[in-house]
Amino acid sequence: MARSSTWNGLTVAGFIVGGIGAVFMIAGVLIRTYSPGAIMARHDRMQALTSPPAATINDMPPQQEVLVDGHIADDQPVLFRDFVAFIREEEERDRRDNDSTSWKVRDRQAPPLRIVLTDDHPVRVVNYGYGLWNASTTWYDRSKILGTRYSGLVSGEAVVVHARTAAGGLEAIEVASGTRASYLAAIAASVGVAWWLGTGFAIGGGVMILIAATLFVMAFKKR
Repeated sequence: MARSSTWNGLTVAGFIVGGIGAVFMIAGVLIRTYSPGAIMARHDRMQALTSPPAATINDMPPQQEVLVDGHIADDQPVLFRDFVAFIREEEERDRRDNDSTSWKVRDRQAPPLRIVLTDDHPVRVVNYGYGLWNASTTWYDRSKILGTRYSGLVSGEAVVVHARTAAGGLEAIEVASGTRASYLAAIAASVGVAWWLGTGFAIGGGVMILIAATLFVMAFKKR
């Protein structure tokens, strides 16, 4: 009876570990195969977008996609501390996973902005709710019981705006800290991150499959 119980336990463990390993390996192969190409396609598409001056933007038909850089106007209204646009996140602990932590978005404030382009002429971001990416300014609120951090944009900061032309200015899709060149470089750099992430998943899955095979061999010997 004891040998049978051991055999059943090893077999079940082998199926569980092997199943998880197979999922990890498949995910890793898919990430390595498809993600770098998709990221580079996005990079090439962003690189091909024009960076028209403010006067040209106002004369362009609506819904024309552009990628422009400049800086946030010094007179842009402040929403909180120095932020003119921000994301507020709270730290969450997962007690089922050794108290591992992750950050969850609790609030996003992305109002219209006044952007001074590199030709020193202003253009308006007319919409709310655009994405904030790679924000360079972060502040941690230590007064809260839960870890709380704010990341966002400040007046005078250099930014790049991925947007569509609209009545009165630009309808932003995403606003990022930095310049057009740094924005494109960051997208290109994420190709390597995706490749290594996929490789890590695939290797981890392969190791788990080997462990599962060892468990099956041990179970076979216990029969």
